[in-house]
Amino acid sequence: MMSGVLIALLLVCLLILLFLKQLWSDRFYPPGPFRLPIIGNTWLLGLRLYKDSFTQIAKKYGNIYILWLGPKPVVVLSGYEAVKEGLINHSEDFVDRLVTPFLKALTKQQGIIFSNGHTWKQQRKFGLSTMRKLGLGKKGAECQIEEEAYQLIEVFRLAKGM
Repeated sequence: MMSGVLIALLLVCLLILLFLKQLWSDRFYPPGPFRLPIIGNTWLLGLRLYKDSFTQIAKKYGNIYILWLGPKPVVVLSGYEAVKEGLINHSEDFVDRLVTPFLKALTKQQGIIFSNGHTWKQQRKFGLSTMRKLGLGKKGAECQIEEEAYQLIEVFRLAKGM
């Protein structure tokens, strides 16, 4: 009987220490909803993600907040300004992303969105330089795009015999 009480007391102390360690480590992260040990914030999101789930969390915690998917922290940038500042001014902080077996199978480890580390840096550099060459940030690009779209419509009209 005494050993059962001792084990229960030890288990409670262990859970309290785990909770205090979690609170202590959370001070380095942006604000976010309360997380439970092991499952994180998955209880908050539920089994379905609704289109306004992240918007509601952003209203409460700001445009930069953290969600815990199990034991893994996920920093969420919500809103144009937060995403722009994060990806332009602090791009080095966003080089490493969580790569799960599901994402590996889904993307076949290709593309700039789900790439990681050195590959992401190379693809980002290539993408930005190519977009700048094509007129990103220049006013004249809009006229060129309109002209190309008009010519494409004409080709479609001729192909259909309209």
